[in-house]
Amino acid sequence: MRATRNGMAMTLAGAIALISGAGALAEADGPVSPAPADAPKEVPRDASAPSAGVALDQLLTLPQDRTYSVEKKGGLTRGEWRARYGEVRAEVQKQRGVLEQTERKMEDVGGGQWSVNPIPGSDSDSSRSPIDFQLRSELRRQRAELERLERKLRQLDIEADLAGAPDEWRS
Repeated sequence: MRATRNGMAMTLAGAIALISGAGALAEADGPVSPAPADAPKEVPRDASAPSAGVALDQLLTLPQDRTYSVEKKGGLTRGEWRARYGEVRAEVQKQRGVLEQTERKMEDVGGGQWSVNPIPGSDSDSSRSPIDFQLRSELRRQRAELERLERKLRQLDIEADLAGAPDEWRS
């Protein structure tokens, strides 16, 4: 009895041999023949028996002779210290740039450090007074923020000193 499927012919005996794993295909285009009687049969392996390959448990464990520890100072690694310093220094640089821009605006308006606001109600440059006041208050806020960020950097230095973090971790 023969059945044809997708251009390949298989005999019933060949299909049974293929399913059980005891036979093999002779040719891709030809019919399937059962395994010869003198061929060795596959014996199912016992899961607990040692095999010639590497066991899965050995692949999933790290070698015992190596250590994989990361050097930490104060609970932080080199990369974490560098990231913390990088963030604070970037904030300080950004704030210094903003402060310089505001100081340039103040110079352009003519409201330098020694400038005096006109008397309220007078006709001379009365339009400049509100802008000058806004820039001065903005400068005060920006200077206070810069001082806060510099204090944060000094506190980070103290924390790193207490933790014993090397200087190269701070750059």
